[in-house]
Amino acid sequence: MKIQRLHYERMAYVYVRQSTPWQVMENRESTERQYHLRERATQLGWPVSHVEVIDEDQGRSGSTATHRSGFQRLVTEVGLGKVGIVLMLEASRLARNNSDWYRLIEICGLTSTLIGDESAVYSPREPNDRLLLGVKGTLSEAELFTLRTRLYEGRWNKARKGHLQFPLPTGYVRGAAGDWELDPDAQVRERLTCLFASFRRHGIARSVVRDLKQQGLDLPTRMTTQDGYGSLIWKTPSLSAVVRILHNPAYAGVYVFGRWEYSGDRRSAKTGKVLPHQVPMALWPVKIEAHHPAYLSWEEYVKNCERLRQNWNREEANGVAREGNALLQGIVYCGICGCKMGVQNRALSEKRSPSYICQASYQSGDADKICQSMTSRPVDAAIAEAFLEAVSPVGVEVGFRVLEQLEQDLAAQRRQRELQLEQAHYEARSAQRQYDAVDPDHRLVASELERRWNEKLERVTHLEQAYVQAEQEAQWNITPEERRAIQELSQNLPLLWRAATTTNQERKRLLRMAIASVQLDGVSKTAEIDVQIRWRSGVLTNFAVKRAAPGDGSLKTPQEAVVKIHEMAGQYSYREIADRLNDMGYRTAFGRPFTHQHVGYICRRDGLVADCE
Repeated sequence: MKIQRLHYERMAYVYVRQSTPWQVMENRESTERQYHLRERATQLGWPVSHVEVIDEDQGRSGSTATHRSGFQRLVTEVGLGKVGIVLMLEASRLARNNSDWYRLIEICGLTSTLIGDESAVYSPREPNDRLLLGVKGTLSEAELFTLRTRLYEGRWNKARKGHLQFPLPTGYVRGAAGDWELDPDAQVRERLTCLFASFRRHGIARSVVRDLKQQGLDLPTRMTTQDGYGSLIWKTPSLSAVVRILHNPAYAGVYVFGRWEYSGDRRSAKTGKVLPHQVPMALWPVKIEAHHPAYLSWEEYVKNCERLRQNWNREEANGVAREGNALLQGIVYCGICGCKMGVQNRALSEKRSPSYICQASYQSGDADKICQSMTSRPVDAAIAEAFLEAVSPVGVEVGFRVLEQLEQDLAAQRRQRELQLEQAHYEARSAQRQYDAVDPDHRLVASELERRWNEKLERVTHLEQAYVQAEQEAQWNITPEERRAIQELSQNLPLLWRAATTTNQERKRLLRMAIASVQLDGVSKTAEIDVQIRWRSGVLTNFAVKRAAPGDGSLKTPQEAVVKIHEMAGQYSYREIADRLNDMGYRTAFGRPFTHQHVGYICRRDGLVADCE
């Protein structure tokens, strides 16, 4: 091709790009070939001062131009008519997306910009060259999808067998045959065992971190960087490290792959890659149990994950039991709108009990005022009394009988769900047989049968999901050891509850062991609060609590002293009554001696007649 003088007057751009950072560091030959394109530009007649290399997109995928600043700058310069030729090793170095590739070809054609590689120079204004460039771009995009699909399916096939290798979590090493083995370092194993035992005792990740730091215990970790890869180091415990260990199913002896899914619209602002999001445990595509030695059982791992989820300070979770005076913090719900109620604490100087308040609708702007609010004192007292009565020896026996009945009901419900699911499977198979038996050319009938078959399959899917969810919610089993422990605890629990050494946080934990939630309705009735307790056994308890009247919490004159004043009101003066009360040891509401003013106020208040002198 004869290059016109106009092209030499413009710049020659050499585009250098590698698809992965590993290729940039290791595959030096390909990188060197791309940089040698500067010499090709000079051979074609461009002076060295007119040759510019664009290599800022190294390590970024060519599947999209959104986050490739170098490619965007190249397109801009070409569109402004400043570029005479664009040199690259092959079409895939510029773009593996046909829309980006054809857009560049179109702009190059409008500005008479040439496109070249190691072997040839193409003019997008020539039909044959343009056709060849289009074919190269199509093949490049098809190559990307072919390689990606092949690697993707091969990886999943290996993962389904549990043979796909990835960095092992701390506490495991790879054996000679490639299998997982416990770390031979006894200190590593014991430190992880200590971590799980601490969470079993506290139930809070932050408490585990505090416990480890108080004892001066560091956590082991394996380096994943290239320098010193796999070497063991010890780090100060952090909340993120403890949560990662507690959430990792590998410590339960389970091989899991597919915990993260790369789909959605959220992308990294730096690389443009799709940001991952977690997949629910029930939808993990690969889960092989008893794959390797475990530090804890699978059941305990599931319970740990649930406890971590309940520790979130969110609407759907109870949150961590804290030291506040409100005993129902995290498990109290509004009986009007059903939202979770918050706790309004008071300053210590106010000497007022905290309040339960429902203001979710007000904060979101859906309502002009809060639903309801009430002081926690009478409600907490009634809940504590109901709790102590329920876990008494007699209450425990009744609770056991209720649990046995509940287990029978759950078994009956499970049987009904199984029959319903079996029937749905039969109907789906029947619809499939009808669809297979129809003549495919008879589309009017085939389309209707296909629609019915799809409806049956959707019903099967819905019932299967409902069955799994119901089974998870219906899990309830008490061992004989747990029954004996509950009986022993119930005999000493009232004493422990009222002990001065028992903190409010411990009382809240005790309540949460037996109570799932409490619903309050202080609007339907004027002077009472309707309370509904939902026990963890599934039983509901309903009762009403008298709402605290104004002045109920204030200090009052002892009733015995008021009775004495009533008896002496018609016989003695205010001063004599006060002296007699003081001699008998009575004091006012504030613990002070009585005076004639105190006695006179009570007499006038109660309509008593007495000598003022």
